[in-house]
This record gives sequence, structure tokens and C-alpha cells, in this order.
Amino acid sequence: MSNPLPNGNITVKDLFIELQGLRSDLTRVLTHMERVDTRNESADEKHRDYEIRIRALEAFRYKLAGVALIGGVGAGWVGYLLGHFVH
Repeated sequence: MSNPLPNGNITVKDLFIELQGLRSDLTRVLTHMERVDTRNESADEKHRDYEIRIRALEAFRYKLAGVALIGGVGAGWVGYLLGHFVH
């Protein structure tokens, strides 16, 4: 705020000067908020990208575990058959 008035009278000029200061402050705040919003949108986009990558890795991991399970069962079955037919 501006300096206190010496005699307590407030003029239209004083109000105008104060209003100009408030507008200037508001403009700076709005500019800063736009930068923050832009930064947050960028961070949200990166977060979505990371989520997509993590979900793809999780899906791959479970598919790989399924293939390993099927391979293990298949190898066991082949070993069982070879053991019974060889003897």
C-alpha cells in the first residue's frame, strides 16, 4: 500500500494511484498463475506418459510370467513323456 495520508483526506487522485497499483499487482499475479498453469499442464502430460509406460511394462511382465508358466508346464510334460517312453 502507499504511504498514509498526512491529513487524513483521500482524494480521487489517491484512489486512482492506488487502483493503478492494484491493477499492476493483479497483472503480475495473473501472469505468474499462467506460467504455473502451463508448468502444471506439462507435468500432467509427463505423468500421463509415465503411467502409460509403467502400465505397458506391467502388462509385459505378466505376459512374460504366463509364457514362463506355460513353458515350464510344457517342459515338465515333455520330460514326463520322455521318461515313460524311454524306459
